[in-house]
Amino acid sequence: MKSSVIRKILLTLLDNLIWVFVFVAILVFSLLSDRFFTPSNLLSIIPRVAAIGLLVIGQSFTMLTRHFDLSSESTMGLTAMIAGLLIASADFGGLGLMAPPLVAIVVMLAVGVGIGFLNGFMITRLKMNNLVTTIAMLILLRGLVYIISPGSSASKLGPTFNWLGGGTLFTFSLGGQAYDFPVSTMFLLLCFVIAFLVTNYTQFGRNMYAVGSNREAAEAAGIRADRVILAVYVISGLCSALAGWLIAGRMDSATPRTGAGWIFQVQAAAIIGGISLSGGRGNMIGALGGVLLWGILDTGLNILRADPFAIEVFRGGLLLFAMLLDSLKVQYLNRLAVRESLAKSTIGLKDAAAYV
Repeated sequence: MKSSVIRKILLTLLDNLIWVFVFVAILVFSLLSDRFFTPSNLLSIIPRVAAIGLLVIGQSFTMLTRHFDLSSESTMGLTAMIAGLLIASADFGGLGLMAPPLVAIVVMLAVGVGIGFLNGFMITRLKMNNLVTTIAMLILLRGLVYIISPGSSASKLGPTFNWLGGGTLFTFSLGGQAYDFPVSTMFLLLCFVIAFLVTNYTQFGRNMYAVGSNREAAEAAGIRADRVILAVYVISGLCSALAGWLIAGRMDSATPRTGAGWIFQVQAAAIIGGISLSGGRGNMIGALGGVLLWGILDTGLNILRADPFAIEVFRGGLLLFAMLLDSLKVQYLNRLAVRESLAKSTIGLKDAAAYV
């Protein structure tokens, strides 16, 4: 009975370890700088990483099925550039079409979904390796961004398009000072709530976990794994397009380099948030914690004026640490599964103690 309770506590701790890291990071930066724990700075953390957060949602969906979408950063860059070219005037790097923002948004979302469908189709129907396929798309789409762009940014996208990434939802007063609550903060939190409900309370969510845990067993149970995998790639493409809308709106521009190199940050945030590389394990609340931790570290290190190269070293170290945590968690769960299997067998019962 005691060992069962201890195992439950350990599993709960492993699944929610990210929130310990978030608390410690806030505490450390608050002690190191009196500029960190202020309303204005705290309100700026999520908008800084909101686009990354949307990519993390899409990445988490694919990882839960034991797949990857490494092309998401280029999908974001391409959709942002398409919107910029459609909306911006020729004087500000656009095609001069001056398209209504709603039209540009619909087009960029359709392109994102289309890229996701193409990725999923190549992986599920053509049986192409998901890692190599999405890396190839990462390179291909980034090259396409440079081809269609004028070689510079497309800017001045207008307040309607910019509202999602740079708008204010409401203004509140605290201590006699007015603060703006960003639209992007509420939008990201809403997206994570929807993702949590889908993964935890729908048949599709249960199918995702089943496919990621054991595809053969899932298919034997009647789950059409290829359809689930295709769907998660479409969702990833949609999230990438939403991220493109958000980041272009926040910056009031789209450049050929928009989102370049972000995929490593996305992977680190998802993994350290508890989404397992082995598939079938993790939750969206933990993934949100990973995004918040990344934003806190990025904001805190910039406030402390850390060396930019040192920040890159820190980011690489964080990705390695996330990988280590995932490896240790998988090893523990495997040992636990073996131990429980032996405990149920009269032949292997005497050997169960070796797997505690």
